[in-house]
Amino acid sequence: MSDKRKKLIMNVDFFDELALHWDKGFMDAGDVEELVATCAGNGIDSLFWRANGLGTAGYPSKIVGSAEWARTADFSLSVARMSKKEQEAYAANKGEGEPWQGRLTATLERMDPIAEARDACRRHGIDFFIWLDIIDERRGKFLNEHPECLVLGRDGKTVWPGLRDYANDAAVANELAVVEELLAYKPDGLYLSTSCHTRHLNFPEPEDFFGFGPETVAAYKRATGRGVEEGEFDAVKWHSIKGDFFTEFLRSVKARAKAVDAKVAVGTQFGPYTNLTSPYFDGDVKFRFETQWKRWIDEEIADALILGDYEWPWDRVPTWQPKGYMAPKGKQIADVLAGEYVAYSRGRADLYFFSSWLSAYAQHHNGASAADLDGAMRMRALTILDTAVDGICLHEAHTFEYYKGFDTIAEMRKTLDSGIA
Repeated sequence: MSDKRKKLIMNVDFFDELALHWDKGFMDAGDVEELVATCAGNGIDSLFWRANGLGTAGYPSKIVGSAEWARTADFSLSVARMSKKEQEAYAANKGEGEPWQGRLTATLERMDPIAEARDACRRHGIDFFIWLDIIDERRGKFLNEHPECLVLGRDGKTVWPGLRDYANDAAVANELAVVEELLAYKPDGLYLSTSCHTRHLNFPEPEDFFGFGPETVAAYKRATGRGVEEGEFDAVKWHSIKGDFFTEFLRSVKARAKAVDAKVAVGTQFGPYTNLTSPYFDGDVKFRFETQWKRWIDEEIADALILGDYEWPWDRVPTWQPKGYMAPKGKQIADVLAGEYVAYSRGRADLYFFSSWLSAYAQHHNGASAADLDGAMRMRALTILDTAVDGICLHEAHTFEYYKGFDTIAEMRKTLDSGIA
């Protein structure tokens, strides 16, 4: 076993944390201190703290839309794709806001959550990363006001609500401004997450319908010598072009992070493409781009990769069907796919698994690869040791608080330190 300590990272979804303080109606610095101290006391090495929720600011931002802005904003692009039940709920709340908005506003009147979490982590010796969703902005102010910056459909008019087009210069410039605002907190790093709640919306469009913005179309013509409607369409080249634009965005983030001595952890789906499917995680792939993770390592863009980011690496679920993956009996996707990343990286970037939604195990969901949270954590510890990755990104703090599962983290810490699962 390597002498390098396996790291335990805790995802802290600040917006879900607010839900744990429903009765009080807000969070304060004491709540943050208690959470960080509990994480530290049970073996957590790093916190990834969510800055924005679906495009709404969880801190006093001058760029990202606030809860007060979202209260009366027109989100018709998203609403049109909701289920009838969701549309009725949205209509009922319109004009009065949602409960989370009031809790968020009351919390921000009392503290800056990012600053409090950062300072608490430093007191307790925990690394502090700011978690930024880069494709999950269906309540985003900028994208709501600039639909031309959204991923565009093949028809030249249908857009994907909340999905930023990283081939669009204005879209990139705005996101980099958010990055700079967050780096002003002087975190240890940024976690660029591929969480995407618009996958919960309905997209009846055909497979690979989205991703035809003018910049991408022009780049395709430069690369192939023909338009997207001329001759045989080269889908592989098209996916690669979209990946190129995304990699250039990551390069710009890395340059800004490096200037303040911050690291960059990049959410990385398994396989050659980052897929967006609808609804949730099954069915046809509506939008995808090449996941250029080897370039991110070779060109020193990523200091860490979060493997299987926002996927289910320990479950046989429909998300793997479009990718053509099937784990053998007794193994899970995480067990069989991690080897390629470990072999290629050769220690040049840290590799952490995304744990999947551990709350699902606590709720005893059907089809789980473990019967409960304890079993799920033991299974993940074994995979970490067997695959030689550097640790795991546990999703999320809310799970361990609500289901009183911090003892499972302490046990995982003990198992990883001993090297015997």
